[in-house]
Amino acid sequence: MANSYASWSVDKLNKEIQKIQKIIQTRESRDKKATLAKLVSVARKSGFELHELVDAESVKKASTAGTAPTAGTKSKKRGKVAPKYRNPANGTETWTGRGRQPLWVKALVDSGGSLDDVIIGG
Repeated sequence: MANSYASWSVDKLNKEIQKIQKIIQTRESRDKKATLAKLVSVARKSGFELHELVDAESVKKASTAGTAPTAGTKSKKRGKVAPKYRNPANGTETWTGRGRQPLWVKALVDSGGSLDDVIIGG
């Protein structure tokens, strides 16, 4: 039984999309719960609790196991760092203090300013 979507109004199509997305979310949720239950069962049969076997780092390693590193990438990546400096002229511009200095930092330092003057919370 095929639907002839070509004759449907945009409003009706959008409602159909919403219904389909809700079905997909429900099925994904159900599948995740079933998979989790299987994992818990396997872990318990082996004498462990799932949380004893799984941590974020081991999951990351397992999910990337067997994939070759991309040429030119570093083996260790740094985590995200909160901004340390804020541009006094534009509060939306910040810098963590890592990597290349933004132009506003370079201009500040070149004009005799100090990074100590633009530390966030300082």
